[in-house]
Amino acid sequence: MSTPDYSQHKLQNWEWCNEYRSRMGKEQYDDFFQKVYSCILQIPEGKYFDITKNVTEKSRDIFIKICCLFILEQRISGVDYWTFSNDYNLFIHKKHI
Repeated sequence: MSTPDYSQHKLQNWEWCNEYRSRMGKEQYDDFFQKVYSCILQIPEGKYFDITKNVTEKSRDIFIKICCLFILEQRISGVDYWTFSNDYNLFIHKKHI
């Protein structure tokens, strides 16, 4: 059984921020953003978060984009412990070596 490919939701540009903020309202957008970051930070090292099982179709696009932003922020600070599976179904907290 194959898994769906969510790679079309990956971060391509920054227009999504304003688009979602307008659609959701600043408060709801900020709240969702913080919930995603909180979720990410709870993933144990060497484990993953299954997007297919845990994120609704309605929230999938923004969830994946926020995860992409998290990865970018971490890499800018010299940390490279987070990634996606090739199909963007899993958000992975890599083992720290």
